[in-house]
Amino acid sequence: MKINFAIATNKKFENLTVPVILTSLINNGIESDLIHVFSAGYEQYEYISTKYCHYHKLDHNSFEYSPLITIVERQLESEYWFLIHDTCQVGPRFKSIVYSIPESKPEKLALTVTPSMSIGSYRYDYLMTDEVKNKLLAIKNTDYSEKSMTDWKFWGVDAEDYILHKTAPPAQYYSPELLRPHGQDFVVVDYNNWYGTNVTRRTEYFRSMDLYKNKSNWVLKKPEEYIRDL
Repeated sequence: MKINFAIATNKKFENLTVPVILTSLINNGIESDLIHVFSAGYEQYEYISTKYCHYHKLDHNSFEYSPLITIVERQLESEYWFLIHDTCQVGPRFKSIVYSIPESKPEKLALTVTPSMSIGSYRYDYLMTDEVKNKLLAIKNTDYSEKSMTDWKFWGVDAEDYILHKTAPPAQYYSPELLRPHGQDFVVVDYNNWYGTNVTRRTEYFRSMDLYKNKSNWVLKKPEEYIRDL
């Protein structure tokens, strides 16, 4: 089974975040030829093949949906795509969990039953259905003004898991036996900033996927506060 890994990043932060997640994925058994970095915020699309990954400069910035939009727009085929944020790291169990696709080959497998930040596996032919493809292309953002970016970021707060949980059919889950009874599948392990900047971040560990997320936005904020530095 071919599973490609789509890292969602952007022009502003990629130099800080991408080396961290690339190292984590490769050190934990993910082949570099299966890793695609989708960097949002450029004026023109460009594809570059590197030693460590496939690198896509994107002509739009649609936040965590940027990779999925580009995948359907450019028909980047793979049996599944695993979408992950650039502010993640993974552990040694991650690869075996991602490849534990049920025989039924569901359309989607989510990180957790709680809001999943769109992190999870998406079957390519599901993404390419007219309904899903059109929903993704409808949120492609090419307006980089502060107002547009803030509006779209705030839209994404209510629309979290827009395709993963909020588009039919319901997503299945990885390692459901590890989930807590009320759906919370993470623990906060520290408040370290992996990138050496002054922004307060907290690290959430998702046990069912052996995945860490270094998060700056974990409480509801004003719209303008969602556009911030690392």
